[in-house]
Amino acid sequence: MRKKNNMKKWLLMIAAFLIICIAAINVMISGNKVKYEGSGRSGLWVSNLEKSDKTSIGPNYFLNLYWQGSKKDEKRTVVERITLYVDGKKYQDDNIDEYDLSEYTGEEMPGGGHMEDHIATFNYMPEDEVIGHDVLVKVEWKTGEKKQTEEIKLHKKPWYKR
Repeated sequence: MRKKNNMKKWLLMIAAFLIICIAAINVMISGNKVKYEGSGRSGLWVSNLEKSDKTSIGPNYFLNLYWQGSKKDEKRTVVERITLYVDGKKYQDDNIDEYDLSEYTGEEMPGGGHMEDHIATFNYMPEDEVIGHDVLVKVEWKTGEKKQTEEIKLHKKPWYKR
């Protein structure tokens, strides 16, 4: 009788351990929505594709673009165009006149709350049009009067690095 109780305890402990492991792996796999990310050669820009919570039209993604340069330059930088390429073909321009980075500093606003710290664009890109494809982001900007361009190749991020 004692051996049966001892065996039941071990089986319960093993079952509990397996449940915890499965839950932890599930959280790691599904916890982060970013599937693709990359940075430019200059180190001034980082970009990623993120899965949208708005799924009424089916699984879809949007693009995040982060400035990694100096705070001083951030206040003087204007993004003139963001272009997305999928499999080497132009997928879409952002169709926005300009993004003034001084509005995307993440700083506290006078009325409360915080500004965004990144540009989010290309909303509602269907999953099958971007995931599993070669994705490249081209950023055209000017800091003061100096115009610059950078291409960012987005790479699929393994689930265990999310």
